[in-house]
Amino acid sequence: MKKIVIAAVMLLAGASGLRAQNCETLVLPYFGYDSVRMAAYPEAKMIYRCAYAQAAFYESDTVPTGAIMHNISEVREMYGTATLPQDFVVDLNTLSYYAYNFKEFQLQFMECDKIICFSTPSSTHPYLVMRSIVEMGQRADAVYMRLQN
Repeated sequence: MKKIVIAAVMLLAGASGLRAQNCETLVLPYFGYDSVRMAAYPEAKMIYRCAYAQAAFYESDTVPTGAIMHNISEVREMYGTATLPQDFVVDLNTLSYYAYNFKEFQLQFMECDKIICFSTPSSTHPYLVMRSIVEMGQRADAVYMRLQN
């Protein structure tokens, strides 16, 4: 059943403009890479977590107006001390919001509507844009609501 839910999330995410990213890959870090714990997680919450992770990023050739700039090498693993290399190549199918300290960048501000941009010169597009907490939540809510109806 969980596979069906994940497949449905991926289809709806694709229809809403999000890439059909692998939910298991994106969400597993949220559970500390514990697949047993992830399998026991309620399906409705899994839908939301997946949609939230899928909504986190997009690549761009330009810096969005008002975005806060950072270097990709400032990003650190959540369960370790390694940072992403300067020559990191973005793959939105596997880059997990939960695997790295991305939330720390967002929480540096009192407002939840800040867009954070990371320089990724080795990628196809030179900027990795992390949507604001507000927009990530809105996009995840929209996917979740479509699946509930």
